[in-house]
Amino acid sequence: MVLSRRQRGPIKTLFFHLLEDPSSRARNAFSLLMMLVVFASLIAMTLETDPDLTLEEQLFFDFLDHAFNIIFLMEYMLRWWVCSDFLVDFEESFQRQRRMSHRRKHHQALFKALRAAFRPKLLWMRKPLSIIDLLAILPIFRAFRLLRILRVLRILKLFRYSKRLTFFSSVIAERSFELTSLFTLAAVVLGMVTLAFFMAERGHNPDITNLWDALYWTMITITTVGYGDISPATDGGRMVAITGTIVGIWVTVLMTSIIVSALTERIFELKEQRMERQIEKLRDHFIICGLNLIGQAICQTLQAENRPFCVIDREQALVDEAMRKGWNAMRGDVSDETTWIRAGLIRAHSVISAIHDEATNVYLILNIRETRPSKDCYIIVAASTETSIKRLMKVGANRAISPLFDGGQYMAYTAMRPTALRFFDLALHRAHTDLEIEELMVPANSSFANVSLRDSQIGNTYNVIVLGHLRNGEMHFNPNGHYVIQGGDLLVCTGHLDDLERLKQAIDE
Repeated sequence: MVLSRRQRGPIKTLFFHLLEDPSSRARNAFSLLMMLVVFASLIAMTLETDPDLTLEEQLFFDFLDHAFNIIFLMEYMLRWWVCSDFLVDFEESFQRQRRMSHRRKHHQALFKALRAAFRPKLLWMRKPLSIIDLLAILPIFRAFRLLRILRVLRILKLFRYSKRLTFFSSVIAERSFELTSLFTLAAVVLGMVTLAFFMAERGHNPDITNLWDALYWTMITITTVGYGDISPATDGGRMVAITGTIVGIWVTVLMTSIIVSALTERIFELKEQRMERQIEKLRDHFIICGLNLIGQAICQTLQAENRPFCVIDREQALVDEAMRKGWNAMRGDVSDETTWIRAGLIRAHSVISAIHDEATNVYLILNIRETRPSKDCYIIVAASTETSIKRLMKVGANRAISPLFDGGQYMAYTAMRPTALRFFDLALHRAHTDLEIEELMVPANSSFANVSLRDSQIGNTYNVIVLGHLRNGEMHFNPNGHYVIQGGDLLVCTGHLDDLERLKQAIDE
């Protein structure tokens, strides 16, 4: 039962966050402290076994043992206290019992209410970690002093405090059916090999006098330990040894493969969950579809520009490689609506599809426009032919680009106008220079709104050149000094990074 804030008092709330709340930093600090206490108690328990201890040293270790037991006892009682609210549960159950039947006697309703109030406490006490905690503190009571050996169970308390051990135990629990079946098979094999070896060696091997000797030999043989203190003396015993060794190796490999596969799957799930949490934090980001060479080039460019982005691909191997590069990557199908929800489409700035398949891009565009019908999400898709470009633009893409055709044009322009193309390369790619081309939106309340380009002194004050401006969807190049800047205009400017940043701050003021 998880207590609500209304049900817990301030003191119980404090201890609840300290002991049980996984999101609390105080719990993490407390878990670390208790891990140190557990290790200290185990070290003290080991040192006190030295037979050469003096009386003072024995008394000191007894004092430490009592101190550790008191700490663990207090922790157990506090966990039992905060696991549920007894009074609230009792009151709610009692009122419910009274409403269910007016004929029910008062003592019957009282008994049922007490049982309902104690039920969460008893359920907590039946949990494996709670049982371990209880067994570890039993030696503190005089009646259980003979059970001091139970103190070694303190090491199992680490499963409560360590997230890594908790993670491992959860993986084992997920594969409990497979492991239980395998252990059952191993027990059957162990019994059969033990009986076969005992029957083959009895009367011929002086080291095998009973089933316990045969069981001991079987265990060290199947587990491939092989101390060598007992060896088969007959041909039948040797055949049993060969069979037992083969079966032991097979069982060990099978068990290892089950645990490793479970760990791999669980680690993969944790990576996906961590990645989805990171993507949920993205705002005004870019979504890239496809991790082919074009998609990877897009991701590298956005990463170099420090722009937030996430990338989607169907192939898990490509997604894993992208995650190793530090990219926000997720596996998904762009034709599935849930993929776009996970990618944060509702918060995205743009979507860039590097996928060449036209049908896939059509589904992609339709899904985006269904979620973002206002067309405030800029969509760029890759196309293979000029006909595909027209169709994709008609469906709803803002831009459809053919990498092969545009790449060929770029190569031709580079050959014809190498200096001009190099200028734009320097401005766009920032290669060995801080020159840049930037888009600057002019707000309606900006001091630059309704001011001519000459009067704005953009060139003289900020050393920035206005290459053009976008107004009402139309691009105008090389505006003259009489051009009046209006709110909502998008200025395309070039200049040094510092100058562009100063101009951007001035426009936004």
